[in-house]
Amino acid sequence: MKTLARFDQILERLEKKAIVFIFSLLVLMILFNVLTRNIFQISFQAIFEFSPAFVLWLALLGSSLALKSNRHIKIEVWLRFLSHRFRYFARVITSVFGMVITGLLFYASLEFVANEISIFQWKGMFTLVFPWFFLAAFFRFFLKAFSLENKPT
Repeated sequence: MKTLARFDQILERLEKKAIVFIFSLLVLMILFNVLTRNIFQISFQAIFEFSPAFVLWLALLGSSLALKSNRHIKIEVWLRFLSHRFRYFARVITSVFGMVITGLLFYASLEFVANEISIFQWKGMFTLVFPWFFLAAFFRFFLKAFSLENKPT
């Protein structure tokens, strides 16, 4: 389990660096487009086409980090009224459920990416964020389901 936790830390660092890089790139591209449009009356349509893909990458990488740090949206009001033992088992069950769902979505996203690449060639590579996110989410649900912390005594 220590190896998996270490891998999770490496994954977290990579995701944080990717978020900083993509956000910086997005800001610089848009700033460049605004300046060239206002100074030289030249606008680059490609920047407008790629910007939503970068925002999608930011959103899904951020969601993966939120899942890692347990800051994602969850409904746990009813867990407050359960004993520690039931709370633990409820979290294990929800984590296993999350693994099943993200595993299925990972498989579906692989097919989606293959279709996008066959249709849009290299531009379809921007959709690689979907399998990345679902695989990272599956891994993080796995860690939550089978971690040794908060086990009932």
